[in-house]
Amino acid sequence: MGVDLCHYLYYNMYMRKVKIDRPNVSIRIDPDTLHKAKIEAVKADITIGEWLEEAIEEKIKRGKV
Repeated sequence: MGVDLCHYLYYNMYMRKVKIDRPNVSIRIDPDTLHKAKIEAVKADITIGEWLEEAIEEKIKRGKV
């Protein structure tokens, strides 16, 4: 299997997973807060969506203790 085919298959599997597991949502958020979140996501080398998911999960866990 050539490198291009491997990348193609991996990309398609990843894209299908993202579409199935992560629906598109729209939220309203303060622009300054969003900007701070984007900066933190870049520092962590993750997407803003991943960063927000982690922040939400942390908040949920703190509320359960």
